Amino acid sequence: MKKENITYCLDSNAVSDILRKRQIVVERLNNELISGNHITICSIVYYEIVRGLKSVGAYKRLAEFHELYDNLPLKVFLDKDDLSVIERATDIYANLHRGQQIEDNDIYIAAIAIENNLPLVTDNIKHFGRIEGLKIVNWREE
Repeated sequence: MKKENITYCLDSNAVSDILRKRQIVVERLNNELISGNHITICSIVYYEIVRGLKSVGAYKRLAEFHELYDNLPLKVFLDKDDLSVIERATDIYANLHRGQQIEDNDIYIAAIAIENNLPLVTDNIKHFGRIEGLKIVNWREE
């Protein structure tokens, strides 16, 4: 029986770890690619990375991000049916308890991962761990 490939959706902190060459995360990325698994990011993560690097004038790191983006199968994931993602995001927001809200971008990233049935690679377990139905993978852990 052939093993089914996994597509991982990277959160911005996972992309940052790759850009910073955090060994454990880079090794996991390489192992997943060698195994035939796929890596993707959603448009909001692309936006967060590029916006953050431009805002601090980190143009060398921005060039590294674009090189990574161009040379790996790390392409912007076309968000499945924007309306279904938005509906999912509103449900996530409503289900989080008052005083325990998370940033809208994180809610939207989670909604995209859930709607597309993708595990989200993140170290931000504190926020994302409260979202029902979200599969989380932390590449910083072995």
